[in-house]
Amino acid sequence: MHTFARIVSRCHLDTLFSATSSSSPRQEEQKGKRSFSRDQSGAIAIIFVLSLLPIIMMLGAAIDYARAALARSEAQDALDAATLAAVKQIGALDEKDISDLISAYVSANGPKDSNIKIDKIDIQDNPTSLQVWASGSTQMTLMQFANIDNIDFTVTSKTVAGNKTLEVVMVLDNSGSMASSAGSKTRIEALKDASKELIEILDEKKQDEESLSFGLVPFTQMVRLTAGLDGKDWKQVQWIDQNGVSSINGKNHPPNSNRLSLFATLKDPYTHQQIKWAGCVEARPHPLDIRDSTPNANEPDSYFVPFFHPDRREKYNSRRSTWSNDYYLPRDDWANGQTYAEKLAYGYYFNQTIRKSNYGPNYWCDMPRIMPLTHDTAAVESHISTMRANGATNIHMGTIWGLRLLSPQAPYTQGRAYDDEENIKALIIMTDGNNTYYNNYYHAYGWYSDGRISGSSSIVAEMNKRTTEACQAAKDAISDKARKIKIFTIYFGSPSVSTANMLKGCASKAEWYKSVSNASDLTKVFQNIASELSNLRLVE
Repeated sequence: MHTFARIVSRCHLDTLFSATSSSSPRQEEQKGKRSFSRDQSGAIAIIFVLSLLPIIMMLGAAIDYARAALARSEAQDALDAATLAAVKQIGALDEKDISDLISAYVSANGPKDSNIKIDKIDIQDNPTSLQVWASGSTQMTLMQFANIDNIDFTVTSKTVAGNKTLEVVMVLDNSGSMASSAGSKTRIEALKDASKELIEILDEKKQDEESLSFGLVPFTQMVRLTAGLDGKDWKQVQWIDQNGVSSINGKNHPPNSNRLSLFATLKDPYTHQQIKWAGCVEARPHPLDIRDSTPNANEPDSYFVPFFHPDRREKYNSRRSTWSNDYYLPRDDWANGQTYAEKLAYGYYFNQTIRKSNYGPNYWCDMPRIMPLTHDTAAVESHISTMRANGATNIHMGTIWGLRLLSPQAPYTQGRAYDDEENIKALIIMTDGNNTYYNNYYHAYGWYSDGRISGSSSIVAEMNKRTTEACQAAKDAISDKARKIKIFTIYFGSPSVSTANMLKGCASKAEWYKSVSNASDLTKVFQNIASELSNLRLVE
């Protein structure tokens, strides 16, 4: 403004001078021209200054309004978190204490210098809910020249606690590659820490003991079931193939056998006790291996067949080799006095003591067991601590058993009913490798030459296809779009294009697939998943 005054003053004096001076006509003419020239430049300067002022004001307004918008966003985030934390205290604290709790949280975590004030809170029952209204003010800087000192804003947040429950099953890769370094720790150690942190975050925010359940599926090339079911011996569990009726039972094993009886006829070389089934299962014949269907007598292949690694020299093994040094039965013939019926039921396994405790029918079945849904979060964390890296990677088997844990029907029945509108089910799938299958080993699909994992261009391609189908089965388990199982997928490392696409397609949302390369990023992903699951309860 001072510059503008000087220009106006200068123009005025120039005009006055030209009007009072005495000179010749030519001189007057020349002076007039110079005066006109000076007057023209002054006018341009005036126009420039006048046009610059609104530009400056608009720029200042944009900056101030951006600051105000950021402050409001930060206040909203802080109020959401405060409301979610405070709703757990309903019943334990009175209304004033809850208001004070929210105010203290927002003051500590909200925008600075915005003077956030809690205006009103509303507590309702059945379902339990908490709604909070707050207001704040952001001080302006450049906008003060336009007599705008502050911009006021309001935020509101509502949390419905109700009776909503949350069931989370984590399907976690325990294969040998998880022993690789992830910076300051191995991948398996990083996974243990990250998954425990997710449990602790959700446990801290739960409404009561019954509102939160966790299940665990550690997988390698197979999965290992719990030790019995509800205290029962496996021979009492009806969904296990007790009588050898499945079509895969007799493949590579005596034709009239059942797997549990084969275990019972063998003895450990050191304890001289009967060898017990360790709990691993084979994949059901396709397409039952991608379905969550209850075993029943009308469909023999629907039963789950105990994993029993065949001896290399045994008569009924389709890959039998009498010259193999890789065997565990000392005798590669019938037992003395073995009857014809016993030959069909037990083959060469009849009444033998295996050569080594660590190599026998439970070979490769040494991963931690599946843990069904439970409210005991401490027990789940303790079970996670037992995870170790060993074996191959079968994401398909991990995924379908993750669904079977969430399911309300057999084999595991701890999951709440699919039509429970007050329940949320979530599946978290984490792997650090591509699907793999060792051709020279007996796995969940038997020997590769058995043809049970065929149909695509390669065994791995078929495993990817079945993983995708298992994910789709989880997506289709609940028809209501609003309550479908929430699926999160994580790759730890550098995935192949096919594996990345498979996991992206498996996730319920594109942003629920993440690829990470170090322990710190893995922890952040699990923290974000915990926040996402918590926010499912935040309705406004």
